[in-house]
Amino acid sequence: MIIFIGPNRQRGNIKKFNDYELAPKYKQRTFNWLFRARSLPGATYIFTFLDRLDPSERRLAGKIYRHINQQGAGFRALNDPTRVLNRYRLLRALYAQGFNDFNVYLACDAPTPKRFPVFIRRISQSLRPLTGLLQNQVELNQHIATLEENGEPLDDLMVIEFCAVEIEPGIYQKYSAYRAGGRVSLNYTICEANWQVKVGEIDIVDPKLYEIEANDLKANAYVDQMRTVFEMANIEYGRVDFGLVDGRPQVYEINFNPEFRTTESLSQVERRKQNVALAVQRRFEAVAALDINTTTKRCPNLKDAELTAFRWRFWRNYAPQRY
Repeated sequence: MIIFIGPNRQRGNIKKFNDYELAPKYKQRTFNWLFRARSLPGATYIFTFLDRLDPSERRLAGKIYRHINQQGAGFRALNDPTRVLNRYRLLRALYAQGFNDFNVYLACDAPTPKRFPVFIRRISQSLRPLTGLLQNQVELNQHIATLEENGEPLDDLMVIEFCAVEIEPGIYQKYSAYRAGGRVSLNYTICEANWQVKVGEIDIVDPKLYEIEANDLKANAYVDQMRTVFEMANIEYGRVDFGLVDGRPQVYEINFNPEFRTTESLSQVERRKQNVALAVQRRFEAVAALDINTTTKRCPNLKDAELTAFRWRFWRNYAPQRY
């Protein structure tokens, strides 16, 4: 059994598991359930949505994460809520280590980037950027001021130096790799006719690129570098998104609970269909390996004064509404 811990509204991210024979048995449970449950079934628990928890919630979740991993055979937890790096901290670390060639800044620090263009996005959400590409300091200052005036908390906004290249005129490509426990596997690429590359467009590139993709998938390319990134971020389950610039991987973010969709299988190019099928199979095999097939009985949930206060003093927390 695998139990994903996250908000109800993200159930759709994994609901397509049911469409595949290789999919493991799983359940989706909320943090509210986790904090209030009196006992926990034997399972692998995958903590998601961690970038949107506040410090007190991460502290509670971190205590239960440790409690689960102390139960021995039949119990396992992935993604330590107290140690994972959020988007901003990860990008800062990657730049400081020389892995990424671009830097990132907090909008609340009156940033003066070393290079332009830049763009602004939220730290706590995997949504599209809030701006287009800003070409100079004046534009940046104006947009930060406007966002603040419109109610955006500046401490949740980061300014990112743009670092991507076109693979064909007007076309950008994004790579990704999944981690599930000890396994890291390269995913198929997606392309869009814009620099953000969020969901992908079908068959908009020269089919010759699918042959390159096939070779990369066969070799499971870039996984050593991406494993290093996952380790740096202390993330044991998720998807890292990256691009290639002058042949060097440039990491953009790690998503804790990536949506599982295979719209690219709608391609009309046979090689592309094969690439998608291979990537999907490997991902399911990796996730299925996390499944703990056990008859282990339930264990009592953590006994902790802060957790008890959460359960009984409902007016002091808001997890039931958020999750």
